[in-house]
Amino acid sequence: MANRIALTLVFVLSFLTYLAPELTASVQLVPLFLFATLVVVRVLFSVSNLRALGSLLELDGLVFVVFLSSLMIGPSMASSYDKSTEYALLVSVCLILARLYMAVVPIREVLEAYFWSGIVSVALFVPLSFTSLVQSIQTLDRFGYMNAQTNILAFLLTGYLCAAVWKFFTCGWRMKILTAALGLSCAVMIFFTSSRGALIGGFIGCCFGAGIAFLRAEKERRAWLARRTALVVSVLVIALLFFQSFPQVKATYDFLDQALAITSPDRGVDSGFTGRFDTWKRTMGPLSGGNWILGRGMRSSDSIYPMIDNSYLVILYDLGLFPLILITWRFVSILRRFLNAYFRALDEAQRNLYFVCCILMVMLLVINIVERFLFGVGNPYSLLALLFFATPTSVIGQELEASRVDSKRSGHLADRTFSNLQPSC
Repeated sequence: MANRIALTLVFVLSFLTYLAPELTASVQLVPLFLFATLVVVRVLFSVSNLRALGSLLELDGLVFVVFLSSLMIGPSMASSYDKSTEYALLVSVCLILARLYMAVVPIREVLEAYFWSGIVSVALFVPLSFTSLVQSIQTLDRFGYMNAQTNILAFLLTGYLCAAVWKFFTCGWRMKILTAALGLSCAVMIFFTSSRGALIGGFIGCCFGAGIAFLRAEKERRAWLARRTALVVSVLVIALLFFQSFPQVKATYDFLDQALAITSPDRGVDSGFTGRFDTWKRTMGPLSGGNWILGRGMRSSDSIYPMIDNSYLVILYDLGLFPLILITWRFVSILRRFLNAYFRALDEAQRNLYFVCCILMVMLLVINIVERFLFGVGNPYSLLALLFFATPTSVIGQELEASRVDSKRSGHLADRTFSNLQPSC
């Protein structure tokens, strides 16, 4: 319980840094110092402390923690950006700490802390930003508050919304009320941030979740779901064609168009991802020669204006091609292992746990096509992703094997008991 409370506080402080008057480096370091303290205490007093240290020497630890850290620090020391080395050292230390922590702490414990941080963070944020939210609803201006501006706010709330949905379907009615309030608050704020990246990421995450749930269902269940889905889609299409000339439908479309800037000259569908395409093309110029291989140093992309809103291009610009391949491959491989654990789960709790892990990973990978928060430690969702990234491969799905062994033992014990009760001949 103490560990969960401490990690919840780390996530909450990571969110609250965006409510500070100025988002300085010293403010952002506060939750990371607390996280470092938590890791040291948790690993030091754990019976598995030697295993945690040994996890750094496992193959995935050597490649995705030790070797990747050296790839970050090396180019950063030669970078012209004055803070590149400090950022590289900070992320490397956090990556090592995350590896040690995840070697002794279950994934469920981390997700529980992340969920409760969403409860606390949103409960604190809504009263503070309520006036700005009401103004945004009335004027349809993009919603933001202090340093939690539009896209970053939508990114954070999308993660919290996913955790709230997970708890809504796995807990009792009291928790359902709490999670429904959290989810509804997050959904409203995400919409009025007008962050299409977060909305599309959430939609793709939902489609991915529906797809894997469909594949896991029994054959008869899949046929039933297919029929019901076809029926619902048909009804919606017919209703849309029939009611499209109604004034209420047109008013709804105009509202969505204005709120999400669908046809806006600056942010509409014809603006090249809100001008991001032009920025991405200009970014490729400085990467000519050998810069795309070694990178220009950690966080050197911060000096580019307008900023590169694409995490994959940011990693390529800062660290080079090989770290980009390693980071992307690691996230995809972690997603694949979560997916395998979901299909192999024996009970509902395990299945729901890995289901929400899959959705969080998919949304992270999709949203960061138009954002820059994939590999970092500056916000709770990115910190959660770093913990997933650093998780030892052997840990993911480990409890599934233990449950399977216990199930077999229980079955053998029941067989022996039953045979003992049979009358002898």
